[in-house]
Amino acid sequence: MVYDFDTLYPRRRIGASKWHHLTEALSQGNKDVFPFSVADMDFKVAPEIQEALHEAADFAIYGYYHPQPAYYEAVRAWQQRRYGFSCRPEWIVQVPNIVYALYQLVRTFTAPGDAVIVQPPVYPPLFQAAEQQQRHLLVNPLIEGKQQYTMDLADLEVKAADPRARMLILCNPHNPVGRVWLESELLDVWRICRKRDILLVSDEIHADLVFQPHHHTVLAALDQKITDRCIICTAPSKTFNLAGLTNANLMIPNENLRRRYQAAMRKTGIHGTNYFGTVACQAAYEKGESWYQALLAYLAGNRALFAETMQQRIPQLRTFPIEGTYLGWIDMRALTLSGQERLALLQAADLHFTAGEVFGREGAGFERINLALPRQALQSGLDRLAEVVLDTGGLYQQEKKNRPGHA
Repeated sequence: MVYDFDTLYPRRRIGASKWHHLTEALSQGNKDVFPFSVADMDFKVAPEIQEALHEAADFAIYGYYHPQPAYYEAVRAWQQRRYGFSCRPEWIVQVPNIVYALYQLVRTFTAPGDAVIVQPPVYPPLFQAAEQQQRHLLVNPLIEGKQQYTMDLADLEVKAADPRARMLILCNPHNPVGRVWLESELLDVWRICRKRDILLVSDEIHADLVFQPHHHTVLAALDQKITDRCIICTAPSKTFNLAGLTNANLMIPNENLRRRYQAAMRKTGIHGTNYFGTVACQAAYEKGESWYQALLAYLAGNRALFAETMQQRIPQLRTFPIEGTYLGWIDMRALTLSGQERLALLQAADLHFTAGEVFGREGAGFERINLALPRQALQSGLDRLAEVVLDTGGLYQQEKKNRPGHA
């Protein structure tokens, strides 16, 4: 089938989170102004998912619901097909979303005064789950290289040796820097954590969004000893654009850990599951392969457009190769602007990114850009970015003169 990823679908006035602040720009009728912030996609979901949801809606009885065995089999089979990970259905624990799960995992497997290790710059809930629950935060910053970020294993050894350390939350693929951690890197992390009996929680929500020649390695698939001391966080939300249906899955192979987590979850009052989220997840994993492959190809094209535009038109803003996720990480420090000045500059050009500061102080001076939108809107946004940056650097007029057709 041929799928449409090019049609512009502005999502104003329907409650879409990342469109909430665009009323002024959108009221001017500029169809090309799309936000580049919150990590969801501006594409309609696979037809197979739409059909499954229509069928579920048309039945018109929305009572208490429990996933059927076919749901767990769909999740298990997806992991097996994609990554060769032999996940057992009984390992799967359905949760409302990964952010909820991170908070609950911290609450279940650490105590107030314990410490959680994170690797910033990183998705804020990974450290907020610790900070907002009276846990200490041990920061193991990534090393910013010329071409890519790497883990600081020497510093991780030091942080893991802290007697308060009980958990490390890994982000793989990493949001926002776009790394897909190598098997060797994951094994190094495991060796450090095993020595100190630190539980590994691996947020793998972007796992399906990896570009050749890179490939995703499920942490729990590396070794049986790792399997027994890690928890994997997954969801169809990024892959199939289902975040609003609040459905995700944890894989907890260790039976004792799984029972502890389920008991703690019951204490929060969670009862039952989201009917439509469950239906959509099962349909995505059972029938969404063709759409998914088309999506990856389209995102690869957007990724190439982003890299080419940044390198050719705005080389003073450094970017990093996107190995996984549909998120770009832009180093804006060459503009020597404060955070507020940078925000004002971007908003004046109808550019709505995510400020790097929210990913920790290591993100100061950066912006995260979401590339999962129709190419026309992406091109328009990159053009505006090039113009505003060149103008800021006193180079805009010269760049205009060099454009084809300039009189």
